Amino acid sequence: MKILVLSSKPPWPPHDGGAVATLRCIEGLIRNGASVSVLAMITQKHTSPADTTPIPPSAPASYRKVSVNTSLKPLSLLYNLLFSTAPYDLVRFRSAEFSSRIKQTLEEEDFDIIQCEGLVFSEYLDEIRAITSTPVVLRAHNTEHRIREMMAEQSYRTVEKAYLRNLATRLRKKEMTAANKFDAVIPISATDMEWFASVAPGKPMMLMETGTDEMPVPPEVKNGDPRVGFIGALDWRPNADGLLWFLNNVWPYVSKRMPGASFHIAGRNAPEKLRLQLTGRNVIYEGEVPDSLSFTSSMSIMTAPLFAGSGMRIKILEAMSLGKVVVATPVAAAGLPVTHRRDILICEDQFMFSSAIIEALGRHDLRKEISDAAYELVRQKFNNLELTKQLLSFYNDLADGR
Repeated sequence: MKILVLSSKPPWPPHDGGAVATLRCIEGLIRNGASVSVLAMITQKHTSPADTTPIPPSAPASYRKVSVNTSLKPLSLLYNLLFSTAPYDLVRFRSAEFSSRIKQTLEEEDFDIIQCEGLVFSEYLDEIRAITSTPVVLRAHNTEHRIREMMAEQSYRTVEKAYLRNLATRLRKKEMTAANKFDAVIPISATDMEWFASVAPGKPMMLMETGTDEMPVPPEVKNGDPRVGFIGALDWRPNADGLLWFLNNVWPYVSKRMPGASFHIAGRNAPEKLRLQLTGRNVIYEGEVPDSLSFTSSMSIMTAPLFAGSGMRIKILEAMSLGKVVVATPVAAAGLPVTHRRDILICEDQFMFSSAIIEALGRHDLRKEISDAAYELVRQKFNNLELTKQLLSFYNDLADGR
């Protein structure tokens, strides 16, 4: 089977959860015998020396990248707000050059499936349909409107809150329309699957969570290693807001009770204003790290203080695959089949969050118990080769019914 994957970011190297989700899917499809071609956007967020990282052996049949300027333009945003009903978050990804490259790719080669990594490609759906009858699939990493709704709830600024609510309404309408226009929808979390099924009944759908590769048995959890970690893209507003909440409300209490503990922050593209706020007792900002798995492996506990989000948190899954105890908010844990105090620690407020970290750091037996359960959950339910095998079977049925 020949599959064309359209991505709004380069999968190699996988700098963030979205890139990891795309990369794992591509590699799994290739390992299961599919021929995969990739056409990816490169935005200003994805231009760093690390982007020259070689593509691994499980390479796609072709890999093309197109530079797309998605930077926020205040005048364009204002015009969009006043004279359009389209979500500006999607309009920013419109590119004449990318359209031209899609057209060229589809005219040069026939595909059995076109897999679109995210809602932004609803902006290109009509022109794709004008060129080919190949089934076009939306692989929904999130329900985008839910993220903006949560961000609006968290905002204390009247104008910002109003804008985010307006944007959420626009995105919800767009997602409802897209769910019915694409030939199939592939959500990556059960919560998102329920929503898409409710707005597009009868549409071919498959839940396809992001998987992990074969995992080595994690090392024994050592006692007396009080290193707490956070990793995430720092130019994504929910990550930045959650991290600042943690630094202001959780870490001071933890560091007072456990003065030997250190908090390590890893993430790329942190704005200067945010970098200046990443301070505190034994707080270490490491910036963009060469290897996210090595960073996570060096921590005794990982944190996920998120208050706006959808889909599934790939970084939590990665930490669990390494046998790490994760302390997360309910929003961060949503989308994963986890259970509080069995394979994760889920905390609703700053008091629960700080208490959970202190308890986990101080109790080797609890860390070992949760670590083992987390690793086993990922091993049993998130085998990437098996998950993508099921996706390929779904695609075969979809293509046969064309």
